[in-house]
Amino acid sequence: MYGQILNVVGPIFVMTFVGYVLGRSKLQIDTATISSLVLLVATPCLIFSTLTSLDIDGATVLKMAIAAVLCVSTAALFGLAVLKIAGMSYRTFLPSLIMPNSGNIGLPLVLLAFGETGLALGVSYFFVIALLQYTVGAAISSGFYRVRDLMHQPLVYSIILVGVVVGTGIKVPVIAATTTDLLGGMMIPAMLILLGTSLARLSVSDLKPAIVIAIARLGIGLPTSLIVIAALSLTGIEAGTVFLLATMPTAIVNYVFAERYRADARQVAGAVVVSTLLTFIMLPAILWSAYAVSGQMP
Repeated sequence: MYGQILNVVGPIFVMTFVGYVLGRSKLQIDTATISSLVLLVATPCLIFSTLTSLDIDGATVLKMAIAAVLCVSTAALFGLAVLKIAGMSYRTFLPSLIMPNSGNIGLPLVLLAFGETGLALGVSYFFVIALLQYTVGAAISSGFYRVRDLMHQPLVYSIILVGVVVGTGIKVPVIAATTTDLLGGMMIPAMLILLGTSLARLSVSDLKPAIVIAIARLGIGLPTSLIVIAALSLTGIEAGTVFLLATMPTAIVNYVFAERYRADARQVAGAVVVSTLLTFIMLPAILWSAYAVSGQMP
């Protein structure tokens, strides 16, 4: 069992560390370009390739999407209560509590833990989180949101295309399937390297709120996942996938929006760093719990 857990978490640690080393080096890695490539090309291609090539039906995709919405909604209720008790800013810290890093860490984790089936389920969950990050998350940080901004996200069109293919049964041309498979394949290693590079450049400002948010993110994610799993009667790999993705640390994109709209963005950067480090420390235990929840103990 311990060997299996090491086989899962090991590659995540190594690829993230590679990104960290690159971020601390003199190579001047352009994280903005890498993140744009991941967001505009790799992510839509991975979603399209995964959901049209694997044996996963529309009802399962819908169930995982609903699970994502319920996890964020439940986390928001817990998050509001925590911030009220702590006397911390909702606009600054609520996105950090409700928007987990289901992409950079979550997708590699479910792929390594549960294979291609886990990846398909994870992608079905992740695309909802990504949409919410760029709508709800941005709106909380900025105080406003324009719906037309969402139409600039290729992610939306990949989801629409998946719906057309799944709904009509159209066979995806080989050239399109191969191209999206190759482009989508770079998403997971690129996201982990980007995570490490970003962590190397973020600093912990005002340690106390960073620790509060880090502990609260994990403390909220655990019960939230179990509540949603019970509410939707999820079992097996579905339950394990939701558990893993809901318990991930605060997403780096929360810092991106905070930097754009908030004067206290450095505190959010600190929360991202501490939350990620805490999750990495707890990752073997989190993975073991996911196996237990799914009934897939190695």
